[in-house]
Amino acid sequence: MKDGDFIRLDFDVYVKETDQLIDTTHEEVAKEHEVHSEGAQYKPIPIIIGVGHVVKGLDNDLLNAKIGEDREIEVPPEDAFGPRDPKLVEVMPMNKIISLPEFRKGDRYPQEGMDIRINNRIGIISRIFAGRVRVDFNKRYAGRTVVYKYAVKELIKERDDKIRAVFESSYGGSDEFSFKFISDDEVEIVLPDMVKLDSNWMMAKFKLVSDLRAHMGIKSVRLVEEYVKKEEEDHHLEDVEPEHMHTEDDDQDNPKDEKKEEEEKPKQKKAAPKKDKKEEEKPKKKVAPKKEKKE
Repeated sequence: MKDGDFIRLDFDVYVKETDQLIDTTHEEVAKEHEVHSEGAQYKPIPIIIGVGHVVKGLDNDLLNAKIGEDREIEVPPEDAFGPRDPKLVEVMPMNKIISLPEFRKGDRYPQEGMDIRINNRIGIISRIFAGRVRVDFNKRYAGRTVVYKYAVKELIKERDDKIRAVFESSYGGSDEFSFKFISDDEVEIVLPDMVKLDSNWMMAKFKLVSDLRAHMGIKSVRLVEEYVKKEEEDHHLEDVEPEHMHTEDDDQDNPKDEKKEEEEKPKQKKAAPKKDKKEEEKPKKKVAPKKEKKE
């Protein structure tokens, strides 16, 4: 492996001291450690070696890895999630925490271990006591030595597969995106409907464009939003009369159908006067002359 390679990586990550599972791409491992999430996708993830998609210690070890080889390494804090800084721990009043957007609706309440965002900083609620909250702005596993058990499952070589890997690593999905290369260094990407109202898309977009430019040699990235009004198509179909709809029978002359149409036409003409006679007979029963005779 070398820097800049696109790969798919399988891994399990543990805190060395406690054997706590931090992350995994294996569903059975997640269930075993009781951290399984129904909405998560457990499968090898795409990364680019040497660009910071994973911690520094793992990035460096990937250079020695071979496809399909099972490897295990220990990564010290300085090459994992960094050393822990006590100055990044702050105590805040509960009223300030409750006023945060995630708690305003009243359907959530601060709990120990919960991630919160304060002034564009991600913190962890480490303790709640006497109307106050201790928030740790260190990374969750800062100061910990971690153990990686991993294997490189695939080296991604094709250009189209690489761009889909960038979609997946930037946003979490690739099947919904469509794209075409205008030239060797210009690509047009049609965005799926789901990103248009997603608040996370703005940050994902910058990572997507950055990775395409830096690691695929693409100079111009065109992002296209399409809004198709389906009602027009449905309305057009409703306006088409059934007799004008094309069928396979229309491609062949059928004399039997023509005879049936000729026989049905006179029947319809005879049916009309019968209805008219009945309508004319109704008012004759109550005509004025009969009243004059009675007088």
